[in-house]
Amino acid sequence: MPDTRYHPECRLVTWHPRGLLDDRLADRIVEFMESKERIGGKPFHRFTDLSGLERLTIELDHVFEIAQRRRKSYRGARVKSAFYAVRLISLAIAQMYQELMEESAIEVGVFRDRAAAAKWLGVPVETLNPAA
Repeated sequence: MPDTRYHPECRLVTWHPRGLLDDRLADRIVEFMESKERIGGKPFHRFTDLSGLERLTIELDHVFEIAQRRRKSYRGARVKSAFYAVRLISLAIAQMYQELMEESAIEVGVFRDRAAAAKWLGVPVETLNPAA
């Protein structure tokens, strides 16, 4: 999956999408995560950096469907999924997802500050920076 990296020392997958986030791309990242979860091994945390998106055309109903799918499909130990967003629309979608994921094994956090996200995930802030 483009713009994704696995950081084994932190048990963390980072995703830095660029350009357009639509229903199709959202489905691809869910499928990517589910494939990584099936591989086994230790559970891993997630970090999604929404600051590189220029457009968001994801349907709100689709956000609901993804949350419902993730709540049902994830069967591992409790993990954290942090979303970093600076634009209002990105924040709103991430916060909607956070609300929909309440009381699931995937604990979602939404942040406007990368350092705060790093602290919540327990990783060095440099780990959350996009690749050069």
